[in-house]
Amino acid sequence: MNLFSLAAPFTQLVNSLHPDDSSLAVIALLAGMAGGWWLTDWHEQLKAKRAKVERKEQVGPRKRD
Repeated sequence: MNLFSLAAPFTQLVNSLHPDDSSLAVIALLAGMAGGWWLTDWHEQLKAKRAKVERKEQVGPRKRD
């Protein structure tokens, strides 16, 4: 048993599908939603990193006694 024997049923399934305009529209909608979520998450992570750096700059280095 190799990878190609495991992938054969999946390729048959994909080849048996005949997408029409409405199914392509749904796929595009879902891809757009996933991309939007990914971009939003990426932007939130950048904002959090920026806020963390700004907090460190405002506090400054710790002074030793």
